[in-house]
Amino acid sequence: MTEAFSDRPTTVADYLAILRRRKWIVLLPPVAAAVAAFALSSDQSPLYRASAQVLVNPPSIVSAITNVDPSSGDPNRFLTTQASVARAPELAARVAAASGIPGMTPDRVLSESNVTPSTDSDIIEISVEDGNREAAPRLANTYAKQFTEFSKERATKYIDEALASLQTRITSLAGHGQADSPLYATLIQQQGQLQTVGKLMAGNANLLTPAAGAEKIRPRPKRNAILGFLFGSVVGLALAFLAEALDRRVRNEHEIDQALGIPLLARIPQPSRALQKTDGLVMLQESTGAQAETFRKLRTSLEFVNPDGAARTIMVTSPVEREGKSTTIANLAVALARGNRRVALVDLDLRRPYLNRLFHISGRPGITDVALKRADLSDALRPIAIATGIQERANLNGDGGASNGRTASEGLLHVLPAGTIPPMAGEMLQDERLLGVLDELATRFDVVLIDAPPLLAFGDTMTLSARVDAIFAITRLGRVQRPILHEFARQLQTCQSNLLGYVLTGVEHSESYRYMYEAYEYYARGTPSAKDKERV
Repeated sequence: MTEAFSDRPTTVADYLAILRRRKWIVLLPPVAAAVAAFALSSDQSPLYRASAQVLVNPPSIVSAITNVDPSSGDPNRFLTTQASVARAPELAARVAAASGIPGMTPDRVLSESNVTPSTDSDIIEISVEDGNREAAPRLANTYAKQFTEFSKERATKYIDEALASLQTRITSLAGHGQADSPLYATLIQQQGQLQTVGKLMAGNANLLTPAAGAEKIRPRPKRNAILGFLFGSVVGLALAFLAEALDRRVRNEHEIDQALGIPLLARIPQPSRALQKTDGLVMLQESTGAQAETFRKLRTSLEFVNPDGAARTIMVTSPVEREGKSTTIANLAVALARGNRRVALVDLDLRRPYLNRLFHISGRPGITDVALKRADLSDALRPIAIATGIQERANLNGDGGASNGRTASEGLLHVLPAGTIPPMAGEMLQDERLLGVLDELATRFDVVLIDAPPLLAFGDTMTLSARVDAIFAITRLGRVQRPILHEFARQLQTCQSNLLGYVLTGVEHSESYRYMYEAYEYYARGTPSAKDKERV
């Protein structure tokens, strides 16, 4: 788990990058939750709520007048007790009978109603939820009225019994001529107190606010959809960051740089979807765009790390497949050819050859056919006519003709496809006849670029490294995993040829970079000449 958290986001830009990468994880849960909440809410049966409020006089009034405290000194306890009394089955039966609602039973009264004591006032709220808009307020008001009557009867019942008992004793004392005794006076005093308490307790509960109508509490699809969307958003964000934490793929350029320990030659963005669908090359179809400039920078970087041109055969490899290896080396070959270099591009990825598709040429005959003497090297080499640097600049300036006697056909790139795929590709790459073809190409061309298989997938690249002058690596940002990257770096160090550096693919060019390049290109192409000014 430590490895998963080794590259934590530290800035707002890092978190935004995570959200962009995991946008579907972030977006799908809230959308799904909102749709589900809306659908489920729409299928619910209607339900209405009505509430009535009952004011319960505090027992402190009784205690202040009579020094008798019915609530034992706790008003909240008294209200809670009254709320419990309101749920008595006897009261529910009286409410069901008095409501006049067809089919109303005591159990239904208790299931559809709720009695809640207030914590900061002397009010008890009686709420009713019913499927009928008119029945809900009617039942709530009936419940409140029956509660006040039930509370009065319950409160005065015991006081009336006590008064009757006192009256019997008072009458008995008077009949025996003890009307002047202290006991008689005490009983008369208690009788007066009980009468006062009885009157106060009889009015301790009154209907304060009757239910005037009922509000619809379901279905509420819009509200539930919003709540579902918010809940889904929280879930989506949590899942996105969890997926990011568990993802072992390398998404940071500095981490790749530290692992490989070799120079970074270029950063290559992902080709457009149109080019990917047609297997097109940026340097051939969009040579004046911002993305093509990245391959010119790669060409310049190779010239810096190989200043005297000692490395004539250069091999490219990657940790695993689908990292942009073939596309990168094909565009680099075109860029070198446009720089007036004689370039041979060889496809030695015999298990998955791809260069013939990028240049839209036949895959046979190829290098394997030449090695097995089934075809001549001159027949297997496919010339690709492209514009040289001089012609390219002429095209940028709007002059399609030749310049200084140079023509477009002079910038020739030769592609040598893989040819017939042998059953044992690994053994074929160790065949001296095939390696001899590479040596012959090195005598004919200024640069021989070799598209080799992924280094970690097969041992072919390690074998070829002993027969080439230099190697540079391709790795795709966001695809290679950390363990694979470290193993790739270890095996690269064991290769016997010179390591020139690595190319990072799959990067995103910022809009500021694109704007600066396109602005520069505009001024380079759009500055009117003196002749154009005269025409205007």
